[in-house]
Amino acid sequence: MGNRYLNRGIIFVLVGICFVLVAVFTESAFDGLLWGFAGGALGPGIGMIIMHFYWSSPQNAERFKEKQEQKNIELHDELNEKLRDKSGRIAYLIGLLVICVSEVVFAFLGKTGVITDHKIIVLYLYGLFIFQIAVGIAAYQYLRKKY
Repeated sequence: MGNRYLNRGIIFVLVGICFVLVAVFTESAFDGLLWGFAGGALGPGIGMIIMHFYWSSPQNAERFKEKQEQKNIELHDELNEKLRDKSGRIAYLIGLLVICVSEVVFAFLGKTGVITDHKIIVLYLYGLFIFQIAVGIAAYQYLRKKY
């Protein structure tokens, strides 16, 4: 296993420690968020470091090489690439549908008085909808020129 994985783990741990220190030595409304970020950085960082040493040990090196070869085969298989592309498109379309339905639901809830300040939510969802369409078109145009 490469040193990049170890370096990334060390960076995650250092960032987690920074969040812990900030959470301990400050009192603010963001304490819960800081502790969450600390746990979210420390956990994966420690996991990456452990995995690096586990897979780098001589008795696991051969198994790791086999695992990497299998992963590369699966990653570059034409069928898997096509399935990933199709699933990404399906997720994109479902995401657009969910945003559209959410706009209508929040507008309805706001008009009936169930929630207040619904306009900002509806405007945000509308902006997200436009953004997703724009990114989808831009990605398509980029890939069209590339291939």
